[in-house]
Amino acid sequence: MIPIDNTWFIGRRLNNNIYSKQGSLLLPKNNILEARHLDLLRQHGIEIMAEDTELVIEALVDEAISEVQSIYEKIHHNSSQLSNQVIRHTVMPKIQELCFNNNLSNVILALTKKDHYTYRHCIGVAVISYLIGKWLGLKDEELNDLTVAGLLHDLGKTKIPDSILKKVGKLSAEEYSEMKRHTHFGYEMIGNLPGMTEQQALVALQHHEREDGSGYPFGVCGDKITHFCKIVTVADVFHTMVSERVYKNPVPLYQVFQEIYQRSFGLFDPIIVQCFITNVMNRMIGDSVLLSDGRVARIVMLHPDDLINPLVELQGEYCDLRQSKIKS
Repeated sequence: MIPIDNTWFIGRRLNNNIYSKQGSLLLPKNNILEARHLDLLRQHGIEIMAEDTELVIEALVDEAISEVQSIYEKIHHNSSQLSNQVIRHTVMPKIQELCFNNNLSNVILALTKKDHYTYRHCIGVAVISYLIGKWLGLKDEELNDLTVAGLLHDLGKTKIPDSILKKVGKLSAEEYSEMKRHTHFGYEMIGNLPGMTEQQALVALQHHEREDGSGYPFGVCGDKITHFCKIVTVADVFHTMVSERVYKNPVPLYQVFQEIYQRSFGLFDPIIVQCFITNVMNRMIGDSVLLSDGRVARIVMLHPDDLINPLVELQGEYCDLRQSKIKS
């Protein structure tokens, strides 16, 4: 049981009405808990448990955005107070909360909105990298370092002019050349932070490299790309594709999975891609999905040989998307 004065409860939504010992309603269901509510419950000698509440995802994401923005700004202004350990202590609790105490579909949706995209993207990449690392069996210390690396992978963009970063149209050759420098900037900036590892810095440098050598900045391939970077690359591409931007609509989830899977034998590590898609789809069993014809269906079962086209329930009937032109 978690003590009711623990700030852990603040910002969570009540699942049930809370009554006094005399039967009077103290707090109604769906109320968002604040410090004053916890004080009220304490005064009445009422204790609540974790299962009496649920996290409000948007509120947690907003808190994370504010913290990540602060981290990026401090690093950009050469703050010597930020270390790997400090960033981990600040960010990891929220990343873990997003990863394991919520419906994954809702978390992905909350992280793909277009406002505060830069920081939302960094959080999204950190969350997805953490999940992939966990599913691959990384140890806690490695997971912590991987998550921070995912969070800071685009740090070098703080040195790129807004006129390039926020340009709606296609970048000119000169602008694109300047944009690519963010990998070098990020490598240098992360390398200068206390406690950061070379592998974390290399994530910033290599997250646009590809397995076949077609990426940048150096066109390295295969085992020349670090394991952390292979994970963050998949997370980066996935989040970019599913996100809404001022100049583009989000790509449907099934289409993102299809494209990433098709490219996993050239651009991305196939083991990481397979692990990612398998586990995300498994966590979505029972979730509602929007089909390409506009109807809503519920995922019932996955096919091991075709994870992207599951069996769904649609208006009381079952539909095998492997044999249908409709897609999830």
